[in-house]
Amino acid sequence: MKLSNRWRGACLLGAMVFSTAALALSPDEEERLKECKRPKFRDFLPEQKAEVDAGAEISFHISHNADPLTVTAEARGEKMKVNVVDKKTFYFVTAKLPSLTPGFARVHLTAKSAESKLESGCLGQDGWLLKIKGEEAAKPAEQPAAAQ
Repeated sequence: MKLSNRWRGACLLGAMVFSTAALALSPDEEERLKECKRPKFRDFLPEQKAEVDAGAEISFHISHNADPLTVTAEARGEKMKVNVVDKKTFYFVTAKLPSLTPGFARVHLTAKSAESKLESGCLGQDGWLLKIKGEEAAKPAEQPAAAQ
């Protein structure tokens, strides 16, 4: 059975109309997607995997859409007191590492968006890894004595 050009055109037009309607977002869905703009973290100091002393000062920047009252930092589950300074286009945050035992520790950061209308907030998360200085557990291997 052969379809006429009119039927082909009508079928094509119908398929296009129904496919775009099925893929469209409702206004509620669009609003929900626009509400959440997560805060971004950057410029971590000391840098990733840097070797630092326990109690050393750390700093980082957060995008200006963050709520400065919700900024948190912790390392190995110990919370740090943060100092947030508004620099007009971003927030500059400083804190001191807690007294940690030697080894690696991840600094975990969180902040909620100031623009979020969601009840649970729009949470941004990031962090970086630092090596805490201390006595090395294993001493370097001794060189074997040269044979005489």
